[in-house]
Amino acid sequence: MDDISSSAFIPPTDFSAEWSNITPAHQHSHTLVYTATRYGRRYLLKAIAPKYASLTDHMMQQKQEFQLGVQLVHPNIAATYSLENIKGLGRCIVQEWIDGTTLGEWLQTTPTTYSRMRVLEQLMDALEYIHGLQLVHRDLKCDNILITRNGNNVKLIDFGLSATDATVSPVSNDQQVDIKALGRLMPLLHLPLYAAVGKRCRNGKYNNIAALRRAITIRQKLYNLFPLMISIVLFVIALSFFYFTVEKRNEEKRQWQEIYTTVETNIAQERELIVQLIEKQDALDKQNPNYLLERAAIINEFTEIRKSRWAIRDSLMQRYAEDDPRRQTLWQLWVKRENDLDNELYKQLLD
Repeated sequence: MDDISSSAFIPPTDFSAEWSNITPAHQHSHTLVYTATRYGRRYLLKAIAPKYASLTDHMMQQKQEFQLGVQLVHPNIAATYSLENIKGLGRCIVQEWIDGTTLGEWLQTTPTTYSRMRVLEQLMDALEYIHGLQLVHRDLKCDNILITRNGNNVKLIDFGLSATDATVSPVSNDQQVDIKALGRLMPLLHLPLYAAVGKRCRNGKYNNIAALRRAITIRQKLYNLFPLMISIVLFVIALSFFYFTVEKRNEEKRQWQEIYTTVETNIAQERELIVQLIEKQDALDKQNPNYLLERAAIINEFTEIRKSRWAIRDSLMQRYAEDDPRRQTLWQLWVKRENDLDNELYKQLLD
């Protein structure tokens, strides 16, 4: 298991309770950021720039940022420890120092697909946690996402623009601010399997992280079916070798492959359309007075999709004469794959 810890310890030469090695890191808006050492451990200090230190608004904003940060205890969120006066700096927020790089810098190191998927999962974990506290980050971007050098773990930082859901209109879903921002980050992670999911994030199709997770799970399950489909094809080809004569094998194999490919192509297209309907249904708000009408409309869309696919099937069967064995094979395979599709997805549509 990877170590989720990221706050590095300084070599044990100075365990003084006094702050030392105070070093400027960068300036952000009205805030000066430093790194410093105490008890042999490095921390991040966020102070108000001297020009604004006497202004009440900035003092209140700093206090609010501390009060918000100190209640966040999650392995993928940088920890906030205290608010204290430090000689030469004034009042500072003391935070966890992260030994890592920004998400943008980390992506330039060409991480593995597994690592990128893991980063997406940890980002969803962090957002789901803060949304569960009725908080939103409101500034999710590469610069506010750090990846630790030890373990490549996500550390979400900078909650200065965060707000509670109570501060916005009850008719809005402020969590979508973060979900849409995550959708804008997903293309940077280069995960083609989730490209459509990322687009729906950006279009506001998911009201919460749970709905987003369901969509990703469906995509992953469909992707995992492909090896099974390949195995079926290989098995059928192997059977044809044993059951048909050498003289007829190549011709009958070609005929079967033509039928199989035709059916599978059309069933795959239908599967994609049904998956889209399921995702559309998952995105419905059950509290909406029009929920039943919207759900009925989705079922009607499914009925029209099925009718159109049957029309395609009937058209394909016209290629073969009534007594042609390929006609019967096409019908049987189509019915079987359609039943498999119903068992796989239709129940989800009715749930």
